[in-house]
Amino acid sequence: MADSPVVDTPWTRTLDYDYPDMTTVDDDAAWAPARQAALAAQRERVAEIAGNPEPATVENMLHAYALSGAELDRLTRAFGVAAAADGTEARQQVRAEAAPQIAAHTDWITLHPGLFSRFRQLQERIGAGEVTATPEQQWFLEQLILKARVAGAGLDGSGQAELKELNQQLAGLETAYSQLQVREATEAAVLVKSAQELAGLSESRIASARAAAEAAGHASGYLLTLTMPVQQGLLGSLENRQTRRALHTASVTRGSLADDLGRTTRQIGAQIAVLRAKKAQLLGYENFLESVLPLRTAPSRRAVESMLGKLAAGAAERAATEAERIAEHLGFTPEPWDLSYGIEQVRKRLPAGSGAGEITVAEGLRRIFDAAHRAYGITVVEREDLPGYVPGARSFEVFDGPAGEPGTGLGLFLLDLYTRPTKSGGAWMNGFSVPSTLAGTKAVVTNNLNVAAPAPGQEPVLTQGEQKTLFHEFGHALHALLAQAEFPQLSGTAVPRDNVEFPSQVNEVFQELYRNPTPPGAVPSENALWGKGCSTAEHVAAVVIDLAWHTLSPEQAEAAAQDPAGFEAQVLADWGLDLPLVPPRYHGGFFKHIFASAGYAAGYYSYLWAEVLAAHSSEWFRVVLDDEAALASRGAHFRTELLARGNTRDPLDSFRAALGTDPDPQHLMRSLGLQN
Repeated sequence: MADSPVVDTPWTRTLDYDYPDMTTVDDDAAWAPARQAALAAQRERVAEIAGNPEPATVENMLHAYALSGAELDRLTRAFGVAAAADGTEARQQVRAEAAPQIAAHTDWITLHPGLFSRFRQLQERIGAGEVTATPEQQWFLEQLILKARVAGAGLDGSGQAELKELNQQLAGLETAYSQLQVREATEAAVLVKSAQELAGLSESRIASARAAAEAAGHASGYLLTLTMPVQQGLLGSLENRQTRRALHTASVTRGSLADDLGRTTRQIGAQIAVLRAKKAQLLGYENFLESVLPLRTAPSRRAVESMLGKLAAGAAERAATEAERIAEHLGFTPEPWDLSYGIEQVRKRLPAGSGAGEITVAEGLRRIFDAAHRAYGITVVEREDLPGYVPGARSFEVFDGPAGEPGTGLGLFLLDLYTRPTKSGGAWMNGFSVPSTLAGTKAVVTNNLNVAAPAPGQEPVLTQGEQKTLFHEFGHALHALLAQAEFPQLSGTAVPRDNVEFPSQVNEVFQELYRNPTPPGAVPSENALWGKGCSTAEHVAAVVIDLAWHTLSPEQAEAAAQDPAGFEAQVLADWGLDLPLVPPRYHGGFFKHIFASAGYAAGYYSYLWAEVLAAHSSEWFRVVLDDEAALASRGAHFRTELLARGNTRDPLDSFRAALGTDPDPQHLMRSLGLQN
């Protein structure tokens, strides 16, 4: 194979584990030339692979293809990490320019007729016994062929041209949505005048709000920045009802700010839904959901909606009961901005209620690392000598067993905890590289949260919700760090979208190592179930909004786009989830999961689908939480059969291999207090 053009870039100058030194990146000059070189390199290699006259083999097809985009993969991973954590104007411009280029490039590869033909030839040769392939290699080949077919490899020339145009339009709109959503969240931050208006918050939280105001250029006052979900974490503690109202209103009314073209995120999201419906129809599917289901673990739309119907009915009924109890406790009819506060006030009166307790960040990190050591045998050590990929990020080295023993290094875990105006909302995991024996790489993964930064001299703290998020995101990190795969495309979290949240949710059970655990098989306590009706209702409400947008024909989507808010309101009413006190967790104005990219489009149900798997697995682990030896034994088995396997085989097969049975949804229903 001929040499391909490669440009010397900052991310080729690396630290341990090939961790790129992002402090050397010049945003004004680095990304564009490197991207062009990486795109050209992969195009040249793919053309050679597709045109190879030799019979198709694992080496000249699967291995060659898997490594063909190494430079582009490294570049896009590095840029994705940096732009999500610190989305400066320069990086936003780079993203806007890059999105349609990469979309077109991906289409060119996925729809390449020669490449598709060669993959099918290899499949036929394996089937005829002419080529030997391992189970992982056969699985990889099957996934490549399936993705190509779903992406439109069977379309004729005019159909493929139309598809490529749709994909480029979608890439531009998704980028516009992402950028406007970040901008609106920053501009919608609530400035309050006095500390008295923040009564109920800890001194650390108040100091953080003051520091945020100063950082935003306010000479006085306290700034309450917005997080992604509609229910802002501070609402559970704020005693001043007017402050709660202002913060909640700022959160729920997102989607009204217009960009330079006069479009709101609600309007952009609706247009994205229209184009996705057209794309699905072009590919021969009834709607967008049907076009993505072949690459997911859920078997059908009916299966997903059946699960949602049970959850919606039970959650709405339980939420109504919780609303009555909140009203009784508060002594007035609550409004949506009173919901979180009322839930926490009632929780404090429940047996063993702990309210919205906080712990220090240091203690939170100790817990997630200690739990991973007890369950999976790993050791995590901070590396203060390594620079952060953004200012304030911390670096840790992860070892398989005791720290420092030769050959036991698994990779790096990088943590960016604190919010900043240029940071994407919510919490997420991504990384610079994944484990691959073919590529010779190990994991360099990141966790990103949006915790309020402490004021100078103050010790940073985590709310209960943030503690849970830390365990959750570290579960994603473990999925990558503990992966064992030949192909980087199958490694770790590269599982179907409705499976990827499963291991991270399982990791949440290990919080119980540091507080009284729920007995195995028992119905959770009143305290543990309190608020589940409202939280489940708001979650399911967001899920049905996602499904509604993505189960429309193009004509139906065009009609819905005329009044996006009205369309969503009708959807909630149809599902019995138009609850005055409980707005959906996300609506079209700030639904990054489904409109900033296609990742969770028609797939926000994935969290609940994964919860079925996670609730079952959590019960399996809960049995041994008080037995260190048994916990280590089960952890080792779970690590080998599930976490390490990633997408190297059907993830449902990995579940069965790990737990010895099919997943049982009754575990989830019981954990939510929604059993019949």
